[in-house]
This record gives sequence, structure tokens and C-alpha cells, in this order.
Amino acid sequence: MRRSATLYGILGLVLLGFGILEYLFTGAGFRLFVYTNLIGGLFLLVLWATSSRSALASMAGSRATRYGANALLYTVIFVAILVAINYIASIHHVRFDLTSEKIYSLSTESQKVVENLKKPIKFYGFFSGGVSPKARELYSEYTYYSPKVSFEIVDPDKHPELAEKYKVSVSGTTHIQYGGETGRGTNVTELTEEALTNGILRVTKAGKKVACFLEGHGEADPDDATKAGGYGKFKTALEGEGFEVKKLLLATQPSVSKDCSLLVVAGPERPLLPHEVQAINDYLKNGGRALVTFRVPRPNSDIDETALAALVDQWGVKAGDNVVVDQVLRLFAGPALGLTPLVNDYGVHPITQDFTHRTVFPMTRSVDPAKGLGAGLSVTPLAMTSKTSWAETDLAGIFERQEAKLDAADQRGPVDVADAVTADLKKLKWGDGETRLVVFGSTEFADNQYLNEFFNRDLALNSADWLVGEASQIAIRPRSMRASRFRLTVDQFNIVFVLSVLLLPELLLIIGIVVWWERRQ
Repeated sequence: MRRSATLYGILGLVLLGFGILEYLFTGAGFRLFVYTNLIGGLFLLVLWATSSRSALASMAGSRATRYGANALLYTVIFVAILVAINYIASIHHVRFDLTSEKIYSLSTESQKVVENLKKPIKFYGFFSGGVSPKARELYSEYTYYSPKVSFEIVDPDKHPELAEKYKVSVSGTTHIQYGGETGRGTNVTELTEEALTNGILRVTKAGKKVACFLEGHGEADPDDATKAGGYGKFKTALEGEGFEVKKLLLATQPSVSKDCSLLVVAGPERPLLPHEVQAINDYLKNGGRALVTFRVPRPNSDIDETALAALVDQWGVKAGDNVVVDQVLRLFAGPALGLTPLVNDYGVHPITQDFTHRTVFPMTRSVDPAKGLGAGLSVTPLAMTSKTSWAETDLAGIFERQEAKLDAADQRGPVDVADAVTADLKKLKWGDGETRLVVFGSTEFADNQYLNEFFNRDLALNSADWLVGEASQIAIRPRSMRASRFRLTVDQFNIVFVLSVLLLPELLLIIGIVVWWERRQ
């Protein structure tokens, strides 16, 4: 009977152990099997205990049993405490950033943004191979502060349908989707906390953004994504920023549509009709926002933007009748003339805040702030060419003889090739509110060929965002790791030396000698 009872105990322990493991590591579909093992194991253990009462009583009276029971009890309690701590930690995840600059934590501003989210938001990071430790770490910071934030890192080569769906054309882009698949989204090409937080602010704003491209005068076509001079890539980039893009044939309409958040006039080759100019002016005087790009003039008058130049002149920008030429150095060829000047200098404006990247302005004319601006008009140069450049007025020399020379009639560099206009309509006595314009001297600057060259895309999208009132609203100071230093006086250093080098070894030696002596006795 005793041997059978022992077998009951062994089997009971086996069933009980497997029941616990199955409960921890299997799903709900195995619960019947789990409960069967647990109940069967407990039954066999009870059967063993009742069949071995006399043996248990004698064992319980021995000193070894008591010590073993105590050790088992302490072990069970210790394991239970560890399990409880891990369970609580899994529910209430807490992180500690012990760096003095808090470089592993979001800023207070970003924390407030994600903690106040009304709907779920998801980051889609498009990275080559679907791997980016830096992106994963940054996204995880946002998920830590809000359960409404999630992320997914996507390989655009394996999932081109997602890249097409979210209008992603550049590797390293983060798409921010707010409110589910039917909500608003925006694309961010810079992997920084500041860029992501401001992207969240853009998509959480209510309202619809519509970019209307003027057509009918030879403007760059937003539906053309194949030809070099098309604006298809710019259209895709705007859609990635949450814009709805459509065309506007103003020749057949009395006014600019009221739903146009942004009017884009992309380098018309033929003159605007008088009523079109009036319609655009009326739109601006009602607080409209416009992005205007020019083409360079030709000696044969193939391109006539006189009406457009007169329009922007009323708003404080003078488009020059010239072509900006830059003197560049070519390896083994010496200095040469170029019609694609590089830009490294930018004005102080929200569009170019902390913008230190290089851009290129192919075939551009000068666009300068007009002289004698009235009260209420503010014009800020955004981009300036180098000191070696100039605005050439001899168009025939450039296009017919392929030569240019700086003379008295030309404008010396640096030359303004982009301007931002802010108009206080009340001060101008044209109404109430504020009007914004951005004028570029180059249409090619944002076409399919050059949009992704250098940082043209960023400057163009920054301009569009500022025009509709969505410029970066939070500036987060970059944080850097610095060494932690603790300076000691001579007396303090002596105390540390005595405690660590002398006193502690001495105490250990004394204790060792006492223990050795006691054992020897």
C-alpha cells in the first residue's frame, strides 16, 4: 500500500506540474486539458497524503523534515514574490532615464502631444530591408507614453502597395496615420523627435487641405509623373502631407474655388487673362494662400509671364527680367558658367528655421522684395545664391551665344531666388485676416527631375505647410550625452582613499582571522 501511495504522489506531482506549465504557455483552446491535469494532480496528491498519514507524521517530527519544509516554504514565497513583481511590471511598465540631459526620453512637449491624442495613431517607417534600430527606438518612445500609439517598420521592396498607398517615394520616410485607415495622414522624411511630433500635430488638426493647381497656360502638370518638367512627384509629395490635389481651370470660372486651401501657379508659359488675374487677386485679398513659381524669360518671347509678374509685384515681390548665372569650378576645367545655381544661404523664417541643407535652383530668375513696401506687407528672402553668382540681363547672350559676362546692368550676387510674403489685410485696408505667398524664381526647382535633388523636396513642402498654417509648431532642443563628473576636494579625496583602500580591506582581514580562529578551536 505504501508503494502505491508513493506512486500516487509522484503521478500527482507530474500532473500538477504539467497543468501549471500548460496554463502558462497555452491558449484558451487548451483550458479543458489544463484543468483536467490540475484536478487530477490534486486528487492524486490528496490520495497519497491520506494513504501515508503515519509515514507523514513520523517524517514531520524529524528535524531534517522541518528544515526541508522551511526551505521549501521560503523558496515558494520567494518565487511567488518574483512572479508577482514581474506580473505587476508587465502591467505597469516604468522606464527610468538617469542621464542628466534625458536623451533617452521624449521632451515634455512631445509627451503632452501623445498623451492628449483623441484617436489612435500609427507610424509606418519605410526603411530598406524593413530594419532600422534608430527608428524602432524612437517610435518606442512614443508608444511608451500613450497606448494609442503603435508602429510598424516596412520594407518598401516587399510591400510596394503600402508605399504607393501612403504616397511614399523616398526611403527613410515615416508615414503618420491618424484615426485609422480612413483618417488623415502625413509623411515625414526626417527621423527626429521634432519632425515626428510636428507631423502628429499636422494630422490631428481638423479640416481638409486642398491644393489647386492652375492650368490652361502651359503650367507644369501635376498629373505628369514621367516627363522631366512635370509636377507629378510634387503632387505625390503634397498628398503625402495630407493635401488633396486638383486642377483649376480659371479661364472658365468666375473665381477661385472656396475649398482651395492653397493655390499653386506653377510657371505659366502664356499670359494670364485679365479676369484670371483679378480672380487670383480677389482670392488673396480674402486671406488666400498661394505658391507661385516663375520660368526664366526667353529672348524670343516664347514665355510671357508679364501678367504674373505684375500680380506678385502688388504683393511686394519683384520678379527680375533676367537669368541667374553662377560661376562654378569644374575639376581640371577651371571656372565655368552654370544655370543651376546651388543655394546654401537662407533667410530667417519659419520655412527655413534650422534649415542648413543645400538646394538647387535650375533656370531661375531673381525674385527680390519690392522697394517701398506699404504698412502691412512683409517680404522675407528665403533662399539666396552664392556671392559668385549674378542675375544676367543679356538673354540673347545666354540662349543664343551661350555666353554671359557680369557688367553694370547685371545684379551682383547673392541673388534672392525665393521669397515669402505675409500680408496683414487690415493694415492694407483690403479686409481682415492674413494672406501668405511664397514665390520661387524657378519652376524646375520642384519638377520631376529636380524635386528629389539635394533638399529641394523639403524646402518645397515646408513652404506648402507654412502657407496653410502648418509650419513646425514645436521646437525641441537637441540633447546630447555628456560625461558626468564629480569634483572632490583634497580632504574628500583623502576620506575616500582611507575608506576604500585601507579601512575596508582591514575589516575583511580581521573578520577572516576571527573566523579562522573560531574554527580552529
